[in-house]
Amino acid sequence: MTRGPVAAEAGAPEQVAVFARHRPHLLAVAFRVLGSDADAEDVVQDAWSRYDRADVSEVENIGAWLVTVVTRLCLDRLRRTREHPVRPEDLPDVAAGGPDPQEVVVLAGELTAAVSVLLEQLTPPQRVALVLHDVFGMPFEEIATVLGTSAGSAKKLASRARGRIRVVQPATGALGAAPREARQVVAAFLQAAQLGDVDGLIAVLHPEVTRTADPQALPPGTRQRLHGAGAVSQETRALRDRARQARLVMINGRPGIAVRTDLDLQIALVFHLSGALIRHYDVVADPQRLARLRVDEDPGAPSDGHQESPGAGSSR
Repeated sequence: MTRGPVAAEAGAPEQVAVFARHRPHLLAVAFRVLGSDADAEDVVQDAWSRYDRADVSEVENIGAWLVTVVTRLCLDRLRRTREHPVRPEDLPDVAAGGPDPQEVVVLAGELTAAVSVLLEQLTPPQRVALVLHDVFGMPFEEIATVLGTSAGSAKKLASRARGRIRVVQPATGALGAAPREARQVVAAFLQAAQLGDVDGLIAVLHPEVTRTADPQALPPGTRQRLHGAGAVSQETRALRDRARQARLVMINGRPGIAVRTDLDLQIALVFHLSGALIRHYDVVADPQRLARLRVDEDPGAPSDGHQESPGAGSSR
């Protein structure tokens, strides 16, 4: 069960309101760094306790202050549980210039099960630098404050992490099927989701599928990670009303699903296939993560621009 700040503390109403406003983003950051719902909840609850006791009257940006507290708590937890030593190669010399923009765009939408496994191989500072910059778009100057280092060193940490993932990732098959086949699978998933068709969902989900999601996309108390076709299909069926607002799009050049309100992107589903089955999908709803995604119209949509998604007849 997701805990709110009031569950453990009884701070001033204005403090509770401020923290509640930032809490979904803090949970999203903690979960992406730690990879565990329970750990993320514990860290955010600890951050509330520190916020409740702290004098923040001189703090200009409470959101940034809270992210710093949460990330440092994540670092402490990673260091305790993984005991990565600090090694010289943690701060290597790298080629001049920034990361490949396309590479950053891909990583921004791809904290998949496969990438999460790869993140386990990184030191805690590398992991924090990569997640905060490539996933949430935090400037290296701010990451340096979190890590207690220089902006240059923070950039090197992210570069080192990115390089390790780039070397190993091709073997994971995370990109999955070819675009045409992937579109067929994602379209079938959307149709089944819109109809609440559990059998149709099971047909396109890998038995060991995982679903990760930002808290902003979930009902209160819902886990950020689900595992198994049964659990994922049942949740998807329960959310079929929301699915009826969705449409096929291209996300970072690959088939995906988006939910928009007027012109604003609210939710994006990033899929990763194993053969013709969905092995993992990530429900992106955190505003900072959404801003890192490139979402384009589905090229298979009718030329008049009014896409009729599979099963959309029941959504209009």
